[in-house]
Amino acid sequence: MICSHMSNEACFAKVPLFKHLASSEADLLTSLLQTRHYHKGDYVVQEGERSDTLYVIHQGSVKLCKYTEAGKEHIIRFLFAGDFFGQDALLHQMPHPSNAEVLENSAICSIHKHGFDQLLAYDPKLAYTFLLALSNRLRETDEWNRSLRAMTTEQKIAKLLLDFHMRNHAKPEMRLPVFKKDMALLLGITPETLSRKLSSMQRQRLLQVNGSDIRILQLERLQGMIP
Repeated sequence: MICSHMSNEACFAKVPLFKHLASSEADLLTSLLQTRHYHKGDYVVQEGERSDTLYVIHQGSVKLCKYTEAGKEHIIRFLFAGDFFGQDALLHQMPHPSNAEVLENSAICSIHKHGFDQLLAYDPKLAYTFLLALSNRLRETDEWNRSLRAMTTEQKIAKLLLDFHMRNHAKPEMRLPVFKKDMALLLGITPETLSRKLSSMQRQRLLQVNGSDIRILQLERLQGMIP
């Protein structure tokens, strides 16, 4: 269905790419967006599929992942409200390079290439902003991968928890937005190792862990673990 969100809570309002839009441009974008609700475990797109669509997460979370020929899962990144994906398909009509799997009930907006081209024609400076957003995405991914290679297991976990903490509007209490097994896959460790390290961090009074609920007790100490 056509995006029915009010302009002040529209999915694009959370995306830096679209924050500078004037009200007339925001109205045009709203008219071009489609909204679809997904259930946990649904695939928005699958690796190898072709489309010409950019997706923006309004509510919920998604993981981008690939599977090896042996069936082993490789998680590329987690995406949350305000994140976008599908830019390769939008710009180049390339097959999607990964699966986009919904981690919880989610509302996801989409815009097809024809509509996006309309928006660029209406606001040419958006093309430059889009390039900057893509450049920032690549830089963040490179920095994340490079830093993880140099970190201990505890530092990797601390870095991921701090990222979740910031996405949770810096509130000390948070519910993990992804499964622990998915966290372990992203970090390149086993779920058993993750559970053991979380228990250790709890004994150190860094965290309070209760299932998927985590409270950060000593934020500065956790931040100090990151090189």
